[in-house]
Amino acid sequence: MIYTCPKCGKKMDLSTEVLISSDYKVICPQCLSQLQIVGDYAYIPHDSLDLDTGVEPSHTISCPKCGHEASSNAHFCPNCGTSFDAPVTAVDAAPEDVTVLPPPLPDNDPLYQDVLQFLMTCSSITPMMLRDHFHISDERAANLIRLLEEDHVIGPYNNGGPRQILIPHRGMYSAPVPPQDSRGKEPQPRRLSCLSIILIVMFFMIVMKMCTG
Repeated sequence: MIYTCPKCGKKMDLSTEVLISSDYKVICPQCLSQLQIVGDYAYIPHDSLDLDTGVEPSHTISCPKCGHEASSNAHFCPNCGTSFDAPVTAVDAAPEDVTVLPPPLPDNDPLYQDVLQFLMTCSSITPMMLRDHFHISDERAANLIRLLEEDHVIGPYNNGGPRQILIPHRGMYSAPVPPQDSRGKEPQPRRLSCLSIILIVMFFMIVMKMCTG
């Protein structure tokens, strides 16, 4: 059976007879580490680290690729063979560790001047009006509203209602509303009745007759 040295990664082909005769303890031919064989794995016993071999005592670490526990002195994962000395690349990293940030909103927009011209034809403005008129996304419409507010072209946020337009626009030149009476109708100009006209004519005739007589 093939065993891997957890310290240097050396592959060792050991038969069952050799393991039984050595009490499942072998020496790595490459790094000369004393290994204990248990099942399919070879590991460095803790008591061998207490010897004056220049090897520091180890603790348990997890493989960054498969999560298998191994000794901190190991250079390779005994489960998947990943090198502990090589830096973990973006490919080896778990997908959940990667955070994708949305692109920042631009500080200018090619539609800005067209939006200013459009505002002159409106009495108020909302992001939905910009979205439907210019056929853009909700995010871009909201960003244009933000830029217009920063430039003091429109008023501040007012609980989701339409924004006030601060530059000259159609609402500033609307015709005045004519006054209405209590019944909601426009007052009509007063007209003289027929009797009033007859009396006025008779009065002038009498006056003219007296003056000529």
